[in-house]
Amino acid sequence: MDIIKLEPGKRKQAAEVVASAFFNYPMLTYYFPDEASRMRRMTWYMERVLRTALRYGEVLTAPDLTGVMFILPPGHTRITLPEYLRNGFTLIPFVMGFGNYNNSDACEKFVADTQERLLKGRGHYYLWGLVADPKTQRKGVGTALLKALTDKADAESMPVYLETHNQKNVAYYERFGFRLTHTDTIPVHGLDIWCMLREAGEIPERI
Repeated sequence: MDIIKLEPGKRKQAAEVVASAFFNYPMLTYYFPDEASRMRRMTWYMERVLRTALRYGEVLTAPDLTGVMFILPPGHTRITLPEYLRNGFTLIPFVMGFGNYNNSDACEKFVADTQERLLKGRGHYYLWGLVADPKTQRKGVGTALLKALTDKADAESMPVYLETHNQKNVAYYERFGFRLTHTDTIPVHGLDIWCMLREAGEIPERI
């Protein structure tokens, strides 16, 4: 399966795929609790996430946009507030609602702080997000996208880090050589988090 870089002009279409795949994802249902407006608000949000990833990292996809992966490179695995604002997040408190925005801000800070604490300054790739279109899952696009990342990381002798808020994802990533390194619950907000790391050259299970 061919894997290509996302064309900026297809960012909104890719954001719709990401929002659809993450529609019931625990962290994002917490940020966007109103189910009736969630898809619209999440698409707006994800389009700006992808804009940020395109600017500071990389967004890879299948040519038909049935899968999307966004990553941040060694040395730039945490996005600052000014960087978010430069990439269209100025209106995020109004899109989310101020209470939900404050919740998201606290959660995102906890997640970023946890990554920094666990990696202790080690260079690494950050797997920010990986989705397959729910309408076409189990076609191998997730495997192809992950292989593109792990091949790149292996060539550079770099580990890859990710966190997930859905325990079911842990077994999936373990198939590709990721190991669970830390579990936690975000204080006050009660969101569980599973942190995983894949060392360079880790041999995946047969898939």
